[in-house]
This record gives sequence, structure tokens and C-alpha cells, in this order.
Amino acid sequence: MTILLGQTLSDALTLPAAPVNVADEAYMNPSGLLRYLEGFYALGAPSINREALRNEQYRQLLSAHLAMNEAEAGFAPFYQASFEADQTATAEELLGRRDELIDAGYPVHQEAGEETPERIRVLHELEALLHDDRYELNLLPGLADRLRVLLSVLPENRHPRLTIWLNEPRHLFGPGTRRLLDVLGNMGDTIKPLPDPSVPVTDNDLGRWQTILNNALISPSAESRRKAFLKGDGSLVILKARRETHIAAYLARLLKKNPDWQPGVLLPLRNQTLDNALLAEGLPSIGVPSTSLARPSLQVLKLVTTFLWKPMEIDRVMEFVSLVTKPLNWRLANRIAVFLADTPGMFGPRWFAMLEGFFREMEEDRNWPQSRLEATRKQYETWFRRRTYDRDAKVPKFDLRDLFNSLREWALEEFAELKKKNTENNGLLVLAAQALRAMELLDAQPETELSYLEVERLVRTVYEPAPTQFQHREKGALETIFAPASALKRPDGPELKQLIWWDFIEHEPDYFFSRYYPEELQFLRERGVQTNGPEEQNELSAWTQLRPVLHVRNQLILCLPELLNGSIVEAHPLLGDLEAAFPDGALDAITVNIDAAGEAPAVLAGKEAPRFVPVPVKPLAGPVPQLKIDRPGAIKERDPETPTALEDLLYYPYKWVFRHQLKLKGTPILSIAGENRLRGNLGHLFIERLLNQIKADGKAYTREMVAEWINGNWRKLLENEGAVLLEYGQEPERVQFVRTMHYAAWSLVHYLQENGWSIRGSEEVLEGELEPMGGQPVKGRADLVLERERNGRAEVAIVDLKWRGKTTFRNLLRNAKDVQLCLYAAFAIQDKERPADTVHTAYFVIRDALMIARNELAFANIETVSGPDDAVVVQRETLKKVRATYNWRWEQFHDGLVEVRCQETLGELEDLYLDLDHDSLLEPGSEDARFDDYRSLIGLVR
Repeated sequence: MTILLGQTLSDALTLPAAPVNVADEAYMNPSGLLRYLEGFYALGAPSINREALRNEQYRQLLSAHLAMNEAEAGFAPFYQASFEADQTATAEELLGRRDELIDAGYPVHQEAGEETPERIRVLHELEALLHDDRYELNLLPGLADRLRVLLSVLPENRHPRLTIWLNEPRHLFGPGTRRLLDVLGNMGDTIKPLPDPSVPVTDNDLGRWQTILNNALISPSAESRRKAFLKGDGSLVILKARRETHIAAYLARLLKKNPDWQPGVLLPLRNQTLDNALLAEGLPSIGVPSTSLARPSLQVLKLVTTFLWKPMEIDRVMEFVSLVTKPLNWRLANRIAVFLADTPGMFGPRWFAMLEGFFREMEEDRNWPQSRLEATRKQYETWFRRRTYDRDAKVPKFDLRDLFNSLREWALEEFAELKKKNTENNGLLVLAAQALRAMELLDAQPETELSYLEVERLVRTVYEPAPTQFQHREKGALETIFAPASALKRPDGPELKQLIWWDFIEHEPDYFFSRYYPEELQFLRERGVQTNGPEEQNELSAWTQLRPVLHVRNQLILCLPELLNGSIVEAHPLLGDLEAAFPDGALDAITVNIDAAGEAPAVLAGKEAPRFVPVPVKPLAGPVPQLKIDRPGAIKERDPETPTALEDLLYYPYKWVFRHQLKLKGTPILSIAGENRLRGNLGHLFIERLLNQIKADGKAYTREMVAEWINGNWRKLLENEGAVLLEYGQEPERVQFVRTMHYAAWSLVHYLQENGWSIRGSEEVLEGELEPMGGQPVKGRADLVLERERNGRAEVAIVDLKWRGKTTFRNLLRNAKDVQLCLYAAFAIQDKERPADTVHTAYFVIRDALMIARNELAFANIETVSGPDDAVVVQRETLKKVRATYNWRWEQFHDGLVEVRCQETLGELEDLYLDLDHDSLLEPGSEDARFDDYRSLIGLVR
């Protein structure tokens, strides 16, 4: 049996490509060799990763050791402070040291001598405690433990004779692997190194760089720099561009234009950029396996714990219901997402009305069977109606285990359902395995309850990337490797001819620190124990990075982007060696600047290279003053119209057409109401419910009574309608909001009581018709309607509640643009059941506790906006202009015209309306529309 052994050779992906269908030959990494040999000696190997469980077992061992020291020895071990700060991380680090020493052959299970350094002595104590019958402590075997057992049974000599070719230098393997190789060699197995790269013989750019690297790996001498030069013969090429997508597109086109050119590809980062470009050109996919934590199926694992705590984090709930793959019916999840986008709170009257409306709709309109309704309701109750705990409390282990068990069962059932449809989502199997691992960790822990941070740490411990193969490798694809050390030369095998080094950039740097003090290393060396320290790790890293450069014979192409996934990246360290090997500016001869338009570069003269043709920038067209409609009859009146929509029709007709005729509406999913909108909604609800309570009590409220009501109701209201303000870190904003409501609510109640107003209704429906508008009904809800009798006349006051914007609403009153208030006033007068002789209107700005009106007839001592005419006259004139403007807009619609009003079209509209009777119409706006969802459609965004 022939084995090619390398630290990255977990499969047969090498360059040059390994021969196929070769019997008795395998590619293995050290753990694969261990597993292979264990099979011949009846030694079981774990089928899944148990490292997280081992860490938990060692954490319990450390806890027992600390307790024993406090009770008996009375001194603190060296790791106590770290353990108190982070138990899991400390256990992981100490377990790694224990395994490393066992791997190197150190007898940590024996009793420590007097000369043993303190930290190593502690590891002896821990190992002795692990085997102490007085304690029920266990530790699953790791790689080092398995190796120790294998070495003890290897003398039985049951495995076939092996020929092992070493990819890396022998001294750069781990100490355990070196020990295993020594034993195998003594038993008669053949251990040989793979051939080193041959000395370059071709006098070209690549050969010159290889010669310099072979002669002086650190930096060439000044003499060699003076003699060395680059001809740009195409053997060494740097493809440089701003983004990696530009290089990918260029390479894909280059490969398509030169079908006989079949270089190998090194992909140190497994991303899809190059593969996507190849597919776009119609070339075979190289089948890049992708590993990511961003898989929707894995996102579920870190989000489900949200449902254990109160208040629930609305942002995380929104993420959960917006996932593509989730343990909740997608229609119900979308309905919840839409609700939370507008009302970021749960379990209030509106929440339950939304749910019941959903199930009624599914039953009546979509004819869902009862079984499906019950299954969907059960899914909802599993996540949203389970018992919750305060963030500063602890959750019982049973509840957490039930949560992960529910997730695991769903993942397995969903995978089975998808498989029936000939669709596989392997991420679901990974999710099920990780949920099972979380349950195993819980079962291994002696604690019966876990805190919030402990739950989050548990999830992070088992949370691992899920490998996914978006596109399988296709016939005729380029040979690909994913590690530099996979570029090698087999015994008697061909050499690597051509190579593309994709993403020739510095990855996240590795920092190597020694785990041991110098005296500890000296102690280990005296006992024949040699661990791999920073020197060996740095040497292995340098050796690995040089393999692709030294093994390739004919051509090496280095792909060097400035940005990767939008982030600035640094060039690979070998680029510094390349720059140092040749005179300043020499690299220009071998560099292709892809972003520079022009002819094909000379360095690729032997190939048909893509040509760049400048494409003139053609900006999108800007807004036009009027849109033409081919079928004006398609625009229909709405029955009834709302005051808000009517304002759009009067001032910005395109908004009314897009929203109410074309039904174009922005989706609220993945976004929660902004800060001002949220506070405005909550402020309305606070005042509405307070005033309803005052009306029900039928008595005057003092400032203390208002404060008592707010203090007794604010938390429940926020839980149901604004849970965002209850989340961790929102305390300052929440306190400020409640204080604002204390001040604003009492100010409003004081205005009402001091001026003799009684509450007729909040959110009261007001409707009516304006005869010149052809009987067009208009129906809306007034925030606050008040009534009183003064001098034998029935008076009504309509107050529009606003969260902020006192300057805006002053200007509306001053310029007679308070269209909604004027409409409500007219409807109140038309009310035949409760006719009003006089109607007053006002704005109340909640954040500033400010009442604004045209006069003080309704409310004394408020801010007024005076004008030349009486308020009644202003309202009458405004209504007259509303009717005229409405009729004019419909005349435009009938003529097939829809006005687009914004700053850019203002001048053109003025030219079009020179002959218009402006005095009879509402004054048009001179600014872009506020809260406009259609800026892209009309050309403002371009």
C-alpha cells in the first residue's frame, strides 16, 4: 500500500492531478493515517467530532481540581484567574496543552517529580484526578490518546507493509506523527520524502525568480539584483485589478479564447468568484466547495435561543422569520415579519388579531385542511409561546434541551421532505448534528440552569460552518487545488507545467506563540520530548507558500486584486520577495493592469487576449414633468378616499397613481420601523389609551393620577407595541421616552380640562362628501375629537397628534395647507347625528408638549399662528381650493397626464402652467415629496 502523507492531503486533489483508478494508493493527512491504521487493530474511531464534548468534560475536571485545592492544599492553581473569567476557553487551552504533551510522548499520567515545573505539574495533577475513583470524571479520547493506544498495539504488526511518501519535511510534522513514522520505519515500512522541485533550467522570467529563491530564500544580494532582469516573456505574469471580479472575468474570457490552454488553479480561499465567471463564459465548473457560517439553515441555531428570554429581541425575531429555511410556515413567517416591521412588539391585541386573521384567511381563502392548520399553529406555539425567562435569570437545562431537540427533529423531517422532492439540503443535516451536539453538551454539564451568557457560549461552541457544493465539478474543468502544499511532484510523475494562483493575497496572518516558558522547554528536552514551537510553525508556513512557485515549470500567473468582497486586502508576502529579487520597476514588464483599457498586453503575446473597449457612461434619464398615459380610462376613483391619499393626489399625483392605481408598495420585510416612527406610534397609543381611561372614569385627572397611570402601563404597552425599547442597551432611550410621555400627557390633559373639553373619541372615524367633487366619499380617522358646549353652541375640536416637527406644522397652518384638518372640520359639521356649530382644529406635538392652532378660541395659552383672515374663513377657502385642485387633477388624468412634481421639474411645470388660475388652486409644493417610495421610478435616483 502506497500512501502520500501531507498535512493538507485529506483527498487526492493535487497538481499535477493524481492518476485515477490506481489500486493500493491513497492520499492522507496525519489523522487519516491514524484512522486507517486503527482499522487493522480493531481500534474504534469516533464517527463525528467530539471536541466540544471533550472541552466540557475537561472544564468539569478543572472545577473539581479547583475545589480540591481550596479544600486541601489551600493555594490557587496558575489557571484560576483565567478560569473564573472564561471557563470554556481555559478548559480548551489546557486540554490542548495536555494533548500536545501526550502527542509528544510525555508521560503526563505518571506522578510528577520534584523538579517538574509548576504548570506541567498541574497537568499531572489533573490527569491523576481524572483517573481517581473517588470522582466520576470522564474524558473522551482525543487524537493524542488514540495515537498512544495505537503505538501500544503496533508491535502486533497486523497492517500490510506500507510505502509512505512524505510531502512536508519530516521534522515539520507533529511530534506524534514523527513518533508513529519512526515506529513504522522500524517495523519494515518504507518512509521516503517526495522529490524536491527540480532546479530550473529554462532561462525565462519564472526560472530566474526560482533560481533566486533557491539560492537565497530571504533576499537576493545586491549583485544578483543588478544582474537579474525581467523580459516579460509570459512565463511569470501578474494580473492586477481593483476587484477580484474583474480578474475573474478577464481570466474566464482568456481561457475561452484559448481552449488549448489548460493551467492548474490554486484557490487558497474557497469562494465562488472565479467559478461564476467561468460559468458565465460557458466553461465547465471547477466545483468549488464553499464553507460558510451564513447558511440560512445554520442561522436558525443561533436565533432559536431568542425565544427563551424576555423581552424577546425584535431584531433577532425578525431575522428568524425572514430566513429562507426556518422551522415555521413561510406564509405565517412573512405575516409576522410584516407586522413587526410596523409594530415592533408582540402578544398584544393587534398581535393576536393578526394571527387569527392569518389562520382564518388560510382556512377560508386558501382552503387549508385542518391538519395543516394545526401543524402550523403548533409550530407557532413551539417557538413563540414557550416559557420565557428574564435576561438576568437562568433557564433550566430541560427547557434548553427541549428547544434544541425541537430544532433537531424539524431539521431531520425537513431534510426527509426535501429528499422526497429530489432536493437535498445538506445544511439541514449539519444543523441536526450541531443541535445534537448541543444536547450532548447539556447532558454532560452538572449544572441544572444556565445564564444568558452561558447559553450563548454553548451555541458558539457547537456552531460550525456548513460545507456546501453549489456546483459539482464538470467534465473538462481545470484541475484545482485548495492548499499551496498540494502542488507537488509524485515519484516518477509529471511536473506541474502551468499554474494560476488565484487571490495572491495575504490571508489572515498566523501568530505563533510558545505555550511554554524556556525552563519548561528545557525540562521537556532533557526528557527527550520535543514539541513543535513557533520556529517549526513559521518554517512550515514558509515552506508551504513556496511550493507552488518552485514546482511550476512553464508558466505562473499571480492574481492580485486590491479589494476582496469589498474590503481592502494586502498582497501575498511572496510579492515582497519578488519585488526584492529584481530592480525597481522591473515588475511593470510582467504586470497586466486589467482595469486599464486598451490593446492586449505584450506579456500575453502568445495568447489571444481579451481587448478592452471603453463603454461611454450613459446616465439614466432624469424626471419628466408629466407622464403620458395611453389608457387614461384605467384610472378609477376610490370609494372611499382617505385624507392622506387625497393629499398625495392634490400635491404629488404620481405617488397616488403608483400606490393606489398600480398598487406599487415597498416591502417592509427585514426592516423595523425607524426611531421617530416607532416613538410616534407609541406616543399615539399612550395618549389614546390614557384618554380612553379618563373618559371611562368620567372624572378630572390630576398630574399625579396621570403619572400613576403611565407608571402602571408603560411596560405592558412597550412589550406589546415597542419591545425594541425594552432590549438590553436601550435603557437611556426608554427612560427618556417615558419621561417625555409624562410631560406630554399631562400637558395635553391639562389643556383639555382647563378649557372645558370632554373627550368624544380617539381614532374616531370621520367621513363625508364634498358635492363639487361629484360625491367622492372621503373617510379617515381623527387622532382626537373633543366636544363642549359654549354659549348654547355645540363646539368640536379636532386635534392631530404628531411626534415631532413643530416648525413643519406651524408652516402648514401659516400657509393654509392643513388639508386633513380642514376636511375633518367639514365632516364634523356635516355629521347629522352630532352636528357641530363650530369646529376648531389644532396640532399637538408630543415630543415638545406643544399645542399649535390659529387662535386661542379652543385652547388658552397655547402657541398660535396668526394670519390675515379668521380661522373659519381660512378653512372655507382651503376647502374651496381642495375641491378645485381635485377637479383639475382629474381633468389631467382624463387627458392622460400625471404630474411629476419635484425640484428638478419645477421650472418645466411652471412653464406648462403659465395660463393656469393659480389663485383658485392649492399652492403646489416646491420641494421633493416627503416619504417618497418612488424616487427611483421617477428618475430622482440615478
